[in-house]
Amino acid sequence: MKELHCPSCGTPFVRVTSGTSLLEKALTRLHVFRFRCQLCTASFRARRPGKRLTSQEFDRREYRRLRANLVASLVWDQPTMDALVSDISMGGCTLQATTPLPRGTFVKVLVRVPGGQPDIKIESAMISSIQPLSIGVKFLEFHPEDKPRMGQLVLDLLAYQQTHPGG
Repeated sequence: MKELHCPSCGTPFVRVTSGTSLLEKALTRLHVFRFRCQLCTASFRARRPGKRLTSQEFDRREYRRLRANLVASLVWDQPTMDALVSDISMGGCTLQATTPLPRGTFVKVLVRVPGGQPDIKIESAMISSIQPLSIGVKFLEFHPEDKPRMGQLVLDLLAYQQTHPGG
């Protein structure tokens, strides 16, 4: 079967996503699935005959999380907290830190990019989960020029992980 590519940006880095509406469920029975581009975030449907037999079927995330070793700042009101990013995608990240902020708090995130490039600014994000030693953050709105830069960072991480599977 021909590899599926995003109709907006042409990348093959797309992921099937689960729909919960009756229409999505009916289309799934007809082997028409909703996909999400992992780089430009476009959503589209495509027919894929055959049964979907992947572990992804049980993962609710629209974006695949990639291992990372980056630093980010979580900003709310005036306080700022730096933390290590252990995984990241276009939809969010996991920070290795603890926080006094409750789940559902809106924050800004600044991701430090290797190589001395300017930080990637996520203008609006939400704390989506709190674990004893980590914080799940969902990205809601990027600074306009930073969404494609985040896509490039995700692409770089994906390329690195495909050439260095254990690292």
